Amino acid sequence: MMRIWSIGLAALLAAACRPALAANPFDDLMEPVDGKSACFTRVYDAAHLKRNSRQKTTAMTVWLRYEAPPGSGASGPILSVSLAITQRGDPAAMYSDGGCSFDERANRNTSDQRLIKTYPKDAGMVCLQSAQPDVFDATSAEEGGDLILDRSKDRDTLMVYLDDSLIMVKRANRSKHLLIKFGPDDRVFLLRRAVNQDCDAIQEAVTTPEPGAPSRRR
Repeated sequence: MMRIWSIGLAALLAAACRPALAANPFDDLMEPVDGKSACFTRVYDAAHLKRNSRQKTTAMTVWLRYEAPPGSGASGPILSVSLAITQRGDPAAMYSDGGCSFDERANRNTSDQRLIKTYPKDAGMVCLQSAQPDVFDATSAEEGGDLILDRSKDRDTLMVYLDDSLIMVKRANRSKHLLIKFGPDDRVFLLRRAVNQDCDAIQEAVTTPEPGAPSRRR
């Protein structure tokens, strides 16, 4: 699954450089305007986890925001996504950060096979994750994996579809890559809109530079 991050990033930016304001189903979830952001969360209680004993995920938070593209070549804002997951037996959240673009055949590869088999459609908002947040002087050249976002029945719910694994990091050591594998019970999640403050921990984890590193606008 792992590919070279620089190649994937080039493909993502190429997609972002196409007209970005064309309507897609995701626009109802959040207006595609620079500076817009939204927070979605899900915390599973003990009763749910007891009924679903093979589910390792105990909580998930997604922070979405539209940002102006780097340089002047791209048209329209770019959607960035940050993901936080906690699992059974470990209270420390794991983080993933990346960028997204909408495509009518986003879930099909060059062999016409589904990229993420849990996602039942072809069109969608595919998010290419980096191996670590961009908070260091030197960043990883690896991709961190892929996920797909989709709106649910209304604008206050978000569907998250995970592949079989992601590279994630913990806040205490964001340079250490953790290969997190997801079983069948940890790949599809329904999250609900929350107040933006509920995403403060993610925002801090993926945007605060390491000591000595220059501050970046994300």
